[in-house]
This record gives sequence, structure tokens and C-alpha cells, in this order.
Amino acid sequence: MNSPTSPVSITVASYKPQKQARYSGNRLIEALPLPLEEDELFEALKFVPPLEEGVRDWSRAERLQEVLSLTNIMIPLSSHIELGLGLDSMMREGCVGRQPFSAKHIATYQEIEDEERSQKRFRQTYNTVPPKLSKALIAVPGMGKTTTIQRCLARYPRVIYHPELDLYQIPWLHFEMPSDGKGVKSLLTSIIEAISELIPDNTYYEDYVLKGRPSESSLQSSVRRLMNKHFVGLLVPDEVQNAANSRKEDQVVMTELTTLANKSNTPVLFVGTPKARKVLGLDLRMARRSTAGLGDWNPLPRYNRTVNEEGKLTESPGEWVDFMFVLWQYMWVRNPVPLSEGLLDVIYDCTQGIIDLAIKLLILAQTRAILDGSETLSEQLFYSVYEQQFKLVHPMVSALRSGDDRAMAEFDDLKLFKVKETVEDLSRASRVKRGLKALARPGTPGFEAQLAQVAETMGIEPADAEALASQVATDGNAKDLLDAVKQLTKKATPPKAVGKKTARSKAAGDAAPAYAGLEERPEDFRRALVRSAVEGTTVFEQFNKLKFLPNIEDVICLA
Repeated sequence: MNSPTSPVSITVASYKPQKQARYSGNRLIEALPLPLEEDELFEALKFVPPLEEGVRDWSRAERLQEVLSLTNIMIPLSSHIELGLGLDSMMREGCVGRQPFSAKHIATYQEIEDEERSQKRFRQTYNTVPPKLSKALIAVPGMGKTTTIQRCLARYPRVIYHPELDLYQIPWLHFEMPSDGKGVKSLLTSIIEAISELIPDNTYYEDYVLKGRPSESSLQSSVRRLMNKHFVGLLVPDEVQNAANSRKEDQVVMTELTTLANKSNTPVLFVGTPKARKVLGLDLRMARRSTAGLGDWNPLPRYNRTVNEEGKLTESPGEWVDFMFVLWQYMWVRNPVPLSEGLLDVIYDCTQGIIDLAIKLLILAQTRAILDGSETLSEQLFYSVYEQQFKLVHPMVSALRSGDDRAMAEFDDLKLFKVKETVEDLSRASRVKRGLKALARPGTPGFEAQLAQVAETMGIEPADAEALASQVATDGNAKDLLDAVKQLTKKATPPKAVGKKTARSKAAGDAAPAYAGLEERPEDFRRALVRSAVEGTTVFEQFNKLKFLPNIEDVICLA
């Protein structure tokens, strides 16, 4: 069912039998989708673009659009699977012991009222009493934390309606920590707003935020009331490092979340970059312990290093290699090359195992290769892309190379590095360059040599190409390079002979040369030679008919 006042689809509860005794009979859990096995979760998370047959023969513009489809690719790794399983477990365990309209549920409302009347403030710190079932996913930018969380949560309804209880259940609430520096009030307001956007026909935002000037204490009570009413199953505050922008002490905002989680019996998954460790009060040991069960979200290592039975350190290909071999299948350049160890080393050096950077590097390298006409990838090209288009992330990559955790904590995200805009900039520069070349005309320095090069690319012999280019340049009436190419093409195609051939000329041997099996080889240039003899045309005309010649615009771009 859909509400006209809510943009979110509302799922009507469908209850599934539960094998676990602690889950059985709990309507909140029974209404959730059944958990997936690892292979089912892999298929649910996987998202790869289609590879159309013959796509590498498409035009430059069409292939550039296809390259950009890699921005949404999802190649599930072990960390993604573990996170998906962990989120499911947290959501279900958070519902254990919570029953709609039970004595405990009603008592929570009374507790909120009592605290409001007594103006009692309940506040803890993350260090003293961590919220129940809480975890913290702390990882460097670009490893796909947020994307994976969004795709894992997408299989659960945003809102479940229980008709027999007249209850709207919110299984999860994923929101971004405010970065405006306004602290606790901004956080509480954003949670109320998020809930109000999910539930149809409500006035929560008007009642709890806009009416009067609510204090922090009042907003906290309102949030607790709403979370209790709609049985929020899992809180996922993202970009936790934003709390450091608060004008108050860093941990005050996190303290508020801790309080809400504990008082509402709601599991919390804190998500952020290494900078969030300070906000959460986590040292490195606590950070590792808090991510237990969520996978390893460190940058992928170039090799898996293990010690064998003889005590020697051995190296073997790991998930980085697996990831790159899958990614390497998505090639739109016309001359793809195998993924060699040398290429793996170069790509790793430029990205240091950051998934997002590896994808962007491949996108931009293919874009460059398509635009400059080389149509292939090389170690030199990857380094060139890194030097020219990856300047924004050089400090981050350098910090990763050095292994400096303190330096890494300075980098919040990679959102400033927008690959689509970079591709557009490269395409725009290529069009300008092509346009400037097309404006070349007789008398322009290098015009004759450029025209001859275009003619050679079109299949004309070098000596003939130079002669024809010289003729066009001497004529001097070409408007631009495109017009010059058209004039050159006409000069290369002599007029057909008028009149019938004599019997003697026929006997003289205008017979077509014989090459066995040519029709079974559509890309064999000798077909043009045979057809020209049979039809009495030039070889150049047959090249045009058989589409052996590239587009003039493409050739000019390469010249």
C-alpha cells in the first residue's frame, strides 16, 4: 500500500515461521525477510553492467557512456558478505524482547514522561557504557562502506504495516550525521525528520520541531518516543566523523546517540572514516574489536602473506587480484590487453587497494584511450592518468603507501573526486582539440601533412596520399579539414569509363583475381580487390561499400 503523504512504499506484514525459539512469536522479527545464505547474499549484492555483443565497434560517444556504467558496479568481496550477515543479525537480535503493546513497551512511555517531569537528564558516554549490540565500522574512504550498507538494507522494507496491530514498524534507520557544527539539536532534528518522512499522515516534525523552541532534552524525549512507537530495529548513523565539526566537545553528540540507543534498546552501527575513532573514543584495539563480525575493511593487500610450515613468509594472490580480474572484463577499448602482473602492480601502486580508486582509474584510463585513439591500456597510460587526473587523491595514496595511520585520519571521503565530471572534462577537451584540427585549411602550417596522414589512415597508399593532399592544398578552396578530406576522396575515385568494352578488352583479362573462401572472411581487405574487378569500380569505392574505412570525424581526431 502507498500513502499519498509518504514517498516510501509501505509493506504489509507477512509473518514467517522462525526456527529459533527466541525469535518465534515475535511479530517484529517474523515480519522481516528471511535471512539469506552466503551465496544468495552474494547474488543479491552483485551488480555488474551488461557487455553487449559488438560493443567495441560502437561509436566513441556510445562507448564512453558504457564506460561510465562502471561507477555503479558492485563486485561482492568477503567483507561485503560479512557485513550483510552482521546487519541481519543485529536487526533481529535488536527486536528480541520487544513486543508491541507489552507491559515493557507501555512502561517505556511512562519512563519518558517521568523523566520529562523531573527534568532528569540521562546521559552516558560511549566509553563508559557502550550501547547494546553496538558496532563501529571504521574504514578509509573508498572501500564501499556506505554503498554496501545501502544495498544490504535495501532488501528490507523501509516501513512494515501490521494491520492487526495498526502499527507502522521501521526495521532500520540509516542517516548521515550532520556536518553543520550545530551538534546535538541538529542530530535529534534530523532523526525526527527521517522518521516523519517514512510514516504516512503524521505531524511529527511540526509537533516536535517547529512548535515552540524545543530544548535538547525535549527533542531527546521526542526521539525516544518515536523510536519506541515505531520499533526502530537498527540505527545506522553514517559519516560519524562529522560530529568533530560540532562547536561543543566532540563526544557530546555521540553521547546523545549512546543514550538514545541504550534507552530504546536499539542496536547501533556507527559508520565513519578513521577520523571517527577520536569521536567514538576508540583506540586501535577497540576499533578492531568493535568491527568484529563485519569483515575486514582495510584496503585490499596486493598479496596475501602467510607463514608456511617451515616458517617462511609466502605470498599468494588474494581478493585484490580476484577483484581486478572481474573488473578487467569490462573493456570498451577496441584493442584490449590481458591483465598482466605488471599492470596489476601499476594499478595497485596508484590506488593502494582502494576499491573506489581502482574503478575510477580504469574508467579514466579507458576514457583517455578512446578519446586519443590509442584504444588500448598500458602501464604508461595508468601512470599518466594518476599524475594528471588523480591529483586530488595524491596525499591520501601517499599516506597509504607510508602506512601512516595519523595521516590517513585526515581524509574524510572521496566525494570531491567526481569521476563523471572528470570524464566530461576529458571529452570536452577532446572535442575542442578535434574542432581546432577540423578548422585547419590550406595555408595553415602542417595542413598538407595532416591531410596526408588522414588519407593514409583511410587506406590510401602513402605516396598517393601525399600527392592527393598536395593537389587539394594547391587548389586552396577547401573550407576546413573535413571539406579537404571530401575533396581528396573525390580525387582518389576516378570517373567511370563511358561506353562498352570491346570484345578484345574483355578477352584481355579483366577477370577478377581468385581467392578461395573470401566471403567467409568478412574482414579480409582482398574482398574489395575482387569486387572492384567484377563491378568495374575502384578499390577505394569498394572499401567504402564494405565499410572498411573509419569515419572521417574519427580519423581527424586521431590525426
